Amino acid sequence: MKKLFLTTLLAAGALSAAELTNDITSELPVISTAELHGFQKITNVAQYKEADWSSVVGIAKGISMDEAYKIAESNPAITFFFHTTGYQMVLEKQDGGYRVFHHGDTVFFSGEPWWGSAPGLADGYIRTKS
Repeated sequence: MKKLFLTTLLAAGALSAAELTNDITSELPVISTAELHGFQKITNVAQYKEADWSSVVGIAKGISMDEAYKIAESNPAITFFFHTTGYQMVLEKQDGGYRVFHHGDTVFFSGEPWWGSAPGLADGYIRTKS
């Protein structure tokens, strides 16, 4: 009886593992919440490290996307922002300085973005509604 129980348990465990490696959730269409908030999402970008950062409106550290949307929606001067999605992103400058951003850090800007590549580290958002 114990042998049958263990065999059944092992078979069920193998089936569960097989099901997890055959996940087809990615086939489902993604609904973007960014457009609902009046922003177009650009994945894997942040403000370019050597761009002119004088148009910074401000930074909010360690916030959720809902909080980021609320901040951006409440301030008409904000035309774009990036939200750090990776653990840590370091943007070094030619003069030796650098900016360090951690997961959830969000930087808000006015004007036009100058995106730099940030795969797996950040996503950018541009206002689509005024």
